[in-house]
Amino acid sequence: MPVIEVNLEDFNRLVGKELSIEYLEERLPMLGCGWEGRTEEGFEIEVFPNRPDMLSIEGLARAFSSFIGLRTGLRTYEVRESEYRVRVEERVSSIRPYIVSAVVKGVSFSDDLIRSIIQMQEKLHITHCRKRRKASIGLHDLEPIKFPLTYTSRPRDFRFIPLDERREMSLEEILRETEKGREYGWILEGKEEYPILMDSKGMVLSMPPIINSIHTRIDEETRDVFIDVTGTDEKTIREVLNIIVTTFAERGAEVYRVRNIYPDRVVETPNLEPWRMRLEPGYVNRLLGLSLSNREIVEYLERMGFSAREEGGVLEVWVPCYRTDIMHPMDLVEEVAIAYGYDRFEPEIPEISTIGEEDPLEVFSRRLRDFLVGYGLMETVTFILSNKEKLFHRMGLEEEPVAETANPKTEEYCVLRNWLIPSLMEVLQNNRHHPYPQNLYEVGDVILLDPREETGARTCRRLAIVLCHSKASFSEVKAMAESILRNLGVEDYTTEEGDHGSFIEGRCFLMRREGETLCFGGEIRPDVLENWGLEMPVAALEMDVDLLFHLLEDQ
Repeated sequence: MPVIEVNLEDFNRLVGKELSIEYLEERLPMLGCGWEGRTEEGFEIEVFPNRPDMLSIEGLARAFSSFIGLRTGLRTYEVRESEYRVRVEERVSSIRPYIVSAVVKGVSFSDDLIRSIIQMQEKLHITHCRKRRKASIGLHDLEPIKFPLTYTSRPRDFRFIPLDERREMSLEEILRETEKGREYGWILEGKEEYPILMDSKGMVLSMPPIINSIHTRIDEETRDVFIDVTGTDEKTIREVLNIIVTTFAERGAEVYRVRNIYPDRVVETPNLEPWRMRLEPGYVNRLLGLSLSNREIVEYLERMGFSAREEGGVLEVWVPCYRTDIMHPMDLVEEVAIAYGYDRFEPEIPEISTIGEEDPLEVFSRRLRDFLVGYGLMETVTFILSNKEKLFHRMGLEEEPVAETANPKTEEYCVLRNWLIPSLMEVLQNNRHHPYPQNLYEVGDVILLDPREETGARTCRRLAIVLCHSKASFSEVKAMAESILRNLGVEDYTTEEGDHGSFIEGRCFLMRREGETLCFGGEIRPDVLENWGLEMPVAALEMDVDLLFHLLEDQ
């Protein structure tokens, strides 16, 4: 989870009260943050992924000042009208189709604010923006920009001077030679043209989602800022824009609306209006096991930054524009619980007579994890939700039927994985900046379609291992598979040459016992490594833990 650094003096100034580090160490975790420790200038705090609005000092101070009763209730923000326009060309629709934008004026860029904004942008990119794939943020000095702007695309040989460079570079050179290009270039892989945001004079502002141009660089002399957020998910980019804009507003900036003109519609942003949700008091008390009055529930909601009033026995709750985590009345119940204080809940023994025990498969899996640490492997835990791009296309495979989620909220998580190795490949991709070797394992579940099951699918336990270093090889990963099976006491299996599209031909093995596949693995193909942006060789294997468990159980 993301950790942010907080300057105590700046934080207290934003909260509006002098608070001791000891008080904050005790109270901030009650808001749902993890205390990481003190620093020379303040402290570090871990922010849960469901609260991207607290990834800045301004957002954290806003939430905490309300939580401790200094400034409760809904924060509202004025959005002024303007003549600022951004034209969106049709040619970008198949590359990175969406853009929203705003202008903030009267910003005083102190050193504290610059550090806070850079930190917020970085943490949002990592979390809510999914490493810039889903959304990316651009902040620009407004002064040199001539409106209207155009969001379009240009061929690879188009040139401009990127941020922190002194010469013009082609878009292809930017992806190949700059730090950000190498880090995020995979997002634009396979595109013939790349997104460009430029003004009416032809001055380039940015190449989303990679890098800004040098012409709109922000420094301590900047007073007015143009903000753009581009991406592949319109809901996400609106949420990110609202978080950024309200962060500036907390510092006293004036917010101006921009018209984003698409070929078929006009989208005016930002929209900072709160939205309404209905909440039944009985639902709150039933879930929390409390007997709170309607007035008490309203007070607790106001301490969490909401506005609420009773109307016909039901509470009308207004949710601030930056609270992207509120999706269901259950979320509001959680807010009431936080404001009430989890430390005030009295634990009770359930009035249920039962005898429980750990599932034998879980016992085996836990022992297997402990056993694998002895091989010098590091454990990972990844999401069971994935997408077909990762499961098939990046792995060099043809698509096949998998369990899919109905009405997915995001393209990032729209299917249930049917094998583990792609999840570990993504971990390697996200840790390219760390030292090698990176030898990882995961014991986790996959979902396989099975018409014999009532649900049409079944859950299977798998083990996957990836070895990533300069000498990772077929021999190494095959020897590891043999060693694991030998130490587990599995015998009478056969090893044969495998045929799998993700592995180099002739460097893939298959281990079988009585016609069932125990394990497969080998050396990952170079083009698959390239798909994941990896430069080191990777050898991988995947084992059927369910089959191993039943074999050993029968012995």
